[in-house]
Amino acid sequence: MFALLTRGIPSLKKHRYLKEKYQNSSDGYESLLVSTSKEMDPSKVTRGVHIFVISNELEDLNSEDGKPKPPDVHIRMPRIVNTCPPGSSSLRLALVVLSIGAASHFLLFLDSVVDNLLPAAMPFFLSVYETKENANHAWEMLVSSRIYGLAIGCFIAVLLSHRHGRKLPVVVGTILDVIGVILTLLITYVPHGVTVATIGRLINGIGQGMVQTAGSVMLSELPPLNKRGTVLATLTMWACMGELGGMTISLDDFFGTPELWQWAMGFPLLVLLPALYIICHAPESPRYLFLENRENEARKAMSYYQSPADCKQSIEEILIEKQYTLQMVKEKIDENGNSSKKEKDTLWNTIIERLKDGKFTRALLIALFVQTFVHLDDWLWISYSTQIFENFGLSSGKAQTASLIMSLPQAVISVALLGCFDNFDRRTLLIVPTILSVIFGFLAIVFSSPGLSSLVPLFVIIPILATFDLSVAAISGESAYAIVPELFLANDKVLGSAIVGIVQNGFGGVLTNCLLTALTNHGISNVLVPFVAMNTIYAAVTYKWLPETNGKTPQEISRHFSPEFPGTDFYLYVKHKCSNIAAYLTAKPVLLNVISFIVQLVGCIFLLDFGVSIFKKIGA
Repeated sequence: MFALLTRGIPSLKKHRYLKEKYQNSSDGYESLLVSTSKEMDPSKVTRGVHIFVISNELEDLNSEDGKPKPPDVHIRMPRIVNTCPPGSSSLRLALVVLSIGAASHFLLFLDSVVDNLLPAAMPFFLSVYETKENANHAWEMLVSSRIYGLAIGCFIAVLLSHRHGRKLPVVVGTILDVIGVILTLLITYVPHGVTVATIGRLINGIGQGMVQTAGSVMLSELPPLNKRGTVLATLTMWACMGELGGMTISLDDFFGTPELWQWAMGFPLLVLLPALYIICHAPESPRYLFLENRENEARKAMSYYQSPADCKQSIEEILIEKQYTLQMVKEKIDENGNSSKKEKDTLWNTIIERLKDGKFTRALLIALFVQTFVHLDDWLWISYSTQIFENFGLSSGKAQTASLIMSLPQAVISVALLGCFDNFDRRTLLIVPTILSVIFGFLAIVFSSPGLSSLVPLFVIIPILATFDLSVAAISGESAYAIVPELFLANDKVLGSAIVGIVQNGFGGVLTNCLLTALTNHGISNVLVPFVAMNTIYAAVTYKWLPETNGKTPQEISRHFSPEFPGTDFYLYVKHKCSNIAAYLTAKPVLLNVISFIVQLVGCIFLLDFGVSIFKKIGA
């Protein structure tokens, strides 16, 4: 105790007051000897230990030995300062999670709202484009421009995240969301309003793509491992709420009229502005800060998002992952310990280097398939359900109401599933709903066929089947959006999620750009056939090759993938077989036989042709 308290205090060492002199002290060595308070150098006192001298005068309390006794010294250990901000960490995490979801997937509101607004907006489009065909093409471009923007935003998110982390792309993307919505509101108020609105939806799509890419990665890094799936599942919950909100606000009773329809597209501002404020005041992803060796900032950020118990477990997991990542980095080191080859840390070099790694490429291929083709029926029902229901005999108002009712169970299921999402396997929540979707799609094809369309009222059965289809889509969608970020290591999450987002939204843009024309020309039954076929293939492929990710760390999931580039084994097998065939054919005896066989075959062909010509002459 004496050695601990005197460590770093020169005055105590200088006067050599021995511990043995105070063996009988009732204070248990807590009272130490000092010569005078002036000799105490506060700058040299051990950090964090405060020494208070009660008296500055030396008192001779032991007159018998004539030696002065120093004043009492009281030592108080420093109070541990709580660096965690006040309030509940769960509440702070929930606010940030909900804000990221609102700035990304809630904006599907803008896709569902344009579906229901088509009847109300058509008079304006006809006044601008004169013919219905041109108006439909302009509307298709307006709808699909936002989806093309999503693909662009995913790429921009990679550029920013490569240098500036997760938070900056999310903030910039949310700002672009706001700007895009404001431009869309000007569609009927400025010259060339449709062009301005199309550009606005493009900008809005870019913003959502940035938030969707960097935000989904950030969401996978903020919570503890046992809550990761639930946090990622909120993205699909927001998507369902956005679809429901868009279909509700565009009803005739609200803004679905020829006079007010444009204002329905501005409703997301009420959610985006608070979300932007919360995101701006939230700290960076602690996992990213750890990987960037900014440990002090990382620990503060971790205490912002997680409780102390969860912080300890998450930090251990991150450090293990960091060590695992460092072991994968291959550098050529010379004898002096310096890198023998200096490569520019550019984005392009990073992408090429990662694509050469079989673990990343295999995870990327599976992620591309899982998210791009998950429940393709969504593109159909969300964007054009009102038009489909009108084609089956419903009036405009009833078609809008049917679209709204169709979205209600989906939203309820997506919210309810959050409470138990992590209790189920990701694969189960992805494959089983997809199989059910195949069944519902097949029934829709059967009932809408010419032979049965007269037996069952299609304006009743089709909305019911669409409702069931979207309900199971809520489950498979939550699983898909949780799986994709979990397939990649920490350094690969942004790049992998961005590539997946670019491909998915590029594919979706092409699909929605031609769906309305396909529905008009071929009907719902013919359009549903490729969707049902693709869902069947989707269920089979995910069952065969998709690994389970629930409750597993990124390095555990990474071990499922081979480090070899995909297709290497097949290429080597084909190369080996071709070499064997070539060697067999080039052997001398075989070569002579092959030449003889070819000569005989040519002779037979000539003889056959000669015989046919003779028979023709005889018949003539």
